[in-house]
Amino acid sequence: MADLASDLAAEHGLRVLDGVSCAVRLAEAMVGLGLRTSRLGGYAPSPAHKILTPA
Repeated sequence: MADLASDLAAEHGLRVLDGVSCAVRLAEAMVGLGLRTSRLGGYAPSPAHKILTPA
């Protein structure tokens, strides 16, 4: 993908960001900052379900 981005940048005279490279760099930055997944309230509580009983 990096080759495609550089080809497009040269052809059109614009900066082109490669999505995969950006995502990898963002992940590296988050690791470098020591960020981790939250352990508190990560998911919404499940909705209350009615228990069906035979009639």
